[in-house]
Amino acid sequence: MSTSARTSAAGKALVSYERWGDVPAGLVTRTRLGDADPPRRPGGPVRARVRDFNWRGKQETFDLYAVAESVPTAATGRQLAAAAQRRAAGRGCEGCGGVGQLPLLEHGGRRVCAACRHLAQLAEMQEALRARRAELAVWAGGLLSGRLAVVWVELTAAPLSGSGRARPPLAGRVQVADEAGRVLEDVLVRLAGPRTGGAPAEAVSAEAGAERIARVLAGRRRVVWGPLGDVTARLRVLGHPLSLDRALAVPGGHGVHWPDDVGSRYAQWCGELDPATGRLRTPWPPGSADRLWYVIAQMAGTDPAEGTDAVGKAAQPGE
Repeated sequence: MSTSARTSAAGKALVSYERWGDVPAGLVTRTRLGDADPPRRPGGPVRARVRDFNWRGKQETFDLYAVAESVPTAATGRQLAAAAQRRAAGRGCEGCGGVGQLPLLEHGGRRVCAACRHLAQLAEMQEALRARRAELAVWAGGLLSGRLAVVWVELTAAPLSGSGRARPPLAGRVQVADEAGRVLEDVLVRLAGPRTGGAPAEAVSAEAGAERIARVLAGRRRVVWGPLGDVTARLRVLGHPLSLDRALAVPGGHGVHWPDDVGSRYAQWCGELDPATGRLRTPWPPGSADRLWYVIAQMAGTDPAEGTDAVGKAAQPGE
């Protein structure tokens, strides 16, 4: 959830939400309270704000009030009954038949409650992910059909400076597996300057690390999980730039409909939605280059065990 804190006139911090989907059910606008049946009005101060698109499609900031603090309007029961008779649209959901206090929502040509719309949107997203999974199988199969470098990168972070500023990483581990899952390289390279302490003692020099990384990636398409760009940037600063063929990099930006980095593709292939928010859950990271290869092989629909040696006791799953 994306939120920030602002200060109200009373000096208390107000939570500010960046989209309607992040707003809890207990916070609504003055208009929403008035649209309820029977209607209510704010009975307390503004408790939060949300900035999102209005019905005109433009950004607007909306004040939010606590439903628990709201009070009834001055309308009498007879006045409410007369208003209900004049109302053109009823309050009965065309999905579940429930009669809610708030106006219904339009979805798929029907007027439905928020719960029915949420369920419909979940089903639509699941169907979109089903189609996406077939696309990802083609993508992963294409990767594994040729010379491939499956790259896993982790950084050894440096402690913050005395003023709290971030420092360049001390080292970076770069693992590379090929299209068959064989680990071709596993190097921990020093990324700190010669006078910087704290780097792992087993890290190789920047010069040696740059040579090993360049050699293993040469002539291979590379799919990367992790901050390889940070490693190459530090090597460049230290005087050992890597000359990597950009044409061999598997695109990792944002496509027309979906993010295209390998982590996002993995999440799309898993297709696990948060039932409360409807958002795609992020799977736990594989953890190494050969385990990332295993994930890509699963996405391709191939048997990761084909062509591999028997798994030894030291490499059993779960260990």
